[in-house]
Amino acid sequence: DSLTHQLIDYLMGEIDGVPKAARYLFNLYMSLKQYREAARTAIIIAKEDQASGSYRTAHDVLFEMYQNLLKHKIKIPNEMVHNLMLLHSYILVKLHVKKGDHMKAARMLIRVASNISKFPSHIAQILTSTVVECYRSGLRASAFSYAAMLLRPEYRSQIDPKWKKKIEQIVRKPDKSEEEEPTDPCPQCGTLLPQTMLECGECKNTLPYCIVTGRHMLKEDWCECPHCSWPALYSVFREFVADGETNCPICNVVVNPQQLTVIQEPNLYSKLGEPSTEEV
Repeated sequence: DSLTHQLIDYLMGEIDGVPKAARYLFNLYMSLKQYREAARTAIIIAKEDQASGSYRTAHDVLFEMYQNLLKHKIKIPNEMVHNLMLLHSYILVKLHVKKGDHMKAARMLIRVASNISKFPSHIAQILTSTVVECYRSGLRASAFSYAAMLLRPEYRSQIDPKWKKKIEQIVRKPDKSEEEEPTDPCPQCGTLLPQTMLECGECKNTLPYCIVTGRHMLKEDWCECPHCSWPALYSVFREFVADGETNCPICNVVVNPQQLTVIQEPNLYSKLGEPSTEEV
């Protein structure tokens, strides 16, 4: 025990004043089964990866830690819940663009762009993608809003020349028409909410999200990945896999469409730490 404490002090820089890579500390905590400490360290590692633009790596670090905490019935820190949701939303953008579904891509980019400070290495690029996908999808008011943000002095010089004139035109001749987002019932209380809203103002709950679309879940269209047990809209996940996207979007394991079944009475909060017994 004394040697363990000395090693932890060394890795934290208490002995020589030089903190070591947080991954060493994370691996030590995991090997010692000190999951609460490992979770705090995982958040630090993911923040560093996210700040440097390594979004997939940050996503996978948080996902692995998330699964470990759930396995040991330890409550998920709110910061981890939020950060993984944002990183997964960003990763979904490429999937939706690849399939030509620009509306889904735009909705995920709006979510990411609303938290743009979490993506400091690619602010101008993400805002540009948001403008482009929103404009393509007919979300002209959102396109104008993010185009205006891009033309601020701190971002203007970073705009890709390919899109600069288009972005300037969107701001000079604003078209602020935009249809309201379709609504679906909150899986907890039934209140109608925009499909990508993940907080219910009526019952005050954070809502589970579909790992394929990023939308909040629906009780009557609920399935789970057979490998990681994360929720997805059954109708969407089955079509997604049948169309050739064979890997689960969050755990990256191959899924057979025959493995997917509708869950009649789902645990709405199995991935948000609600049933947990310990606080991190």
